[in-house]
Amino acid sequence: MLLLSDLAYEFTHTDPLATISYGKQALQLAQRLGFRRGEGWALVRLGSGFREAGNYPAALQLGLRGLRVAEELRDPFLLGRALNALGYLHWEQGNSRPALAYFFRAKTVAEKSQNVKLLTRVMGNIGNVYYQLHRLDSALVYLQQGYALDVREHDLTSEVGDVAMLGNVYAALGQSRVAQAYFRRGIRRAQSGHITFALCRAYMGQARLFARQGGRRADSAFYCAQRALAAGQQGRYPKGVLQASQFLAAAHAARRDSAAAFRYLTLASATRESLFGLTKMAQVQALVLNELMREDALADQQRLGAAQRRQQALLAVVLAAVPFLLLLWRNNRLKQHANQQLHTWNRKLAAQRDALRTALADLKTAQDQLLRHEKMAFLGELTAGIAHELQNPLNFVANFASVSAELTAELQAEVGRPVLNRKALAALATDVQLNQEKIRQHGQRASSIVKTMLEHSRNGPAPRLPTDLNALVEESLMLAYQNLCSTDHAFRAFLHTRLDVKLGPVPVVAQDLSRVLLNLCANALYAVRQQALSVAAVGGPAGYEPTVMVSTRRAASGHAVEIRVRDNGTGIPKKLQAKIFQPFFTTKPPGEGTGLGLSLSYDIVTETHGGTLTVTSEESQFTEFTICLPSEVIGIESLHSQPLQEDKAIYFY
Repeated sequence: MLLLSDLAYEFTHTDPLATISYGKQALQLAQRLGFRRGEGWALVRLGSGFREAGNYPAALQLGLRGLRVAEELRDPFLLGRALNALGYLHWEQGNSRPALAYFFRAKTVAEKSQNVKLLTRVMGNIGNVYYQLHRLDSALVYLQQGYALDVREHDLTSEVGDVAMLGNVYAALGQSRVAQAYFRRGIRRAQSGHITFALCRAYMGQARLFARQGGRRADSAFYCAQRALAAGQQGRYPKGVLQASQFLAAAHAARRDSAAAFRYLTLASATRESLFGLTKMAQVQALVLNELMREDALADQQRLGAAQRRQQALLAVVLAAVPFLLLLWRNNRLKQHANQQLHTWNRKLAAQRDALRTALADLKTAQDQLLRHEKMAFLGELTAGIAHELQNPLNFVANFASVSAELTAELQAEVGRPVLNRKALAALATDVQLNQEKIRQHGQRASSIVKTMLEHSRNGPAPRLPTDLNALVEESLMLAYQNLCSTDHAFRAFLHTRLDVKLGPVPVVAQDLSRVLLNLCANALYAVRQQALSVAAVGGPAGYEPTVMVSTRRAASGHAVEIRVRDNGTGIPKKLQAKIFQPFFTTKPPGEGTGLGLSLSYDIVTETHGGTLTVTSEESQFTEFTICLPSEVIGIESLHSQPLQEDKAIYFY
């Protein structure tokens, strides 16, 4: 029987189904032999197997039975293991407070019985709970103590678990290099011992760390999350499968890969339901409530037993001497009072049970509402993104159509005159034709945006082709200025360009990069317009000139290109600069901005082109956005003999 129990223990973190099988055999054999201590060990091992397999109600029921046997036998080794197993179960479910209570009870038992092997496990588990509570300093202290004991006692299973959690703590503290060292050590040690749960945790820690670093680390984050998912599935570790699939679903959604995101989201939903389904959680809550009632009933029995012993002592005294009958009467009064308190406590427990049932029903309703809200939020974000992309070309179409209508009216008025002015008619007809060509171009641009989105959803991002960035920058600046002037005819600005003629062709996705440049130029013009209005409103200096400067240059290494968009507008407060690239964040009034322009621009620069988009700003002084794109030198030898293009400044009246 003990051999079967040890086998069940050995397979706990590598093959939970084997643990359940050996645990059942051990339990049946112990019950047949009437071996009460063996039955307690079998219950604890069997509960651990069901916990690792994700059946939390069965694990809790078996663990509580094992704890009762340990308390009945007063066996410190069995009691410590039972308390540790129950603490681990509550930690897995996210119930930090009861988990911490069980672990500290197990720590006390281990220290009193000098059970170092148990203490090795318990110290690291306490650190895990403190990390769950975001108390990182306490988590670090206990995890380091547990890790030292792991190494000294050669407990590989506890060691790899503590190493992975130490990596998570250091990552949360911002010490990325130290965290990465722990994750690598955890992966190496877990692979050597085939300990899949720790391997899954270490890979997930690496995935989150790479995701926070962003940029080129995104692919590494995907790789680590996929390895974590494979380890969780191999070791039948459902909590690891849930975390990895949720991470991958969110990552693919951020890349707008809806098919992959839906696949991983489906896996995460199925796993979450198997672990935290409403029925299972109701069973867990019922078991916890029954355990609380059992503990209260046990305390009541102890109090009643003490009262009965006092009563028996008084009866003995009464039999010895009649004068002590008064003491007996007083004891009866105490007993009645104790019974009244017991009835009061029973009523309170019944009220708590009813409150828990109501809370469970409310929780189910809240979960359904949250699911609906999440679906609507995702749909709203997708719709807002498409609307933002199409807004600029449609604005141009509307503006040029309005101008064409005015020109057509002038043309009709000119035709109606008695004496025809053929030159005026020809000029008006030419202007109308030019406007129609602009309408056609921007209509094609809107169609191209829709086509690009469809191709991106089916085939991924478009290829990067050599492009004249200087022409793209000038075109974007002029389009943004014309768009603003069409809505505010009185607005004028000083546009300044400083373009490097040695730039050469740069491989980019021109359609996507033009969106970024148009958005940055439009934001710069909006900022200088707001600054001009503010200066005029407060009677500021009359010499303020709204100025937007755009420049291009190749880095000294020749492997990167920089594009800068600078304005002397309102600037961005320091407390808001960290938020400007977040989706739906905007400082514009309602109806003037969606909050998606800078977010989409950041994604295009960093993900599509592998570059960077940064901002520097001082409030009421200036704002400068810098795009840095990786680029090899193309044909630069032929440009050495050409002079740099001089600064070009255009003042619009």
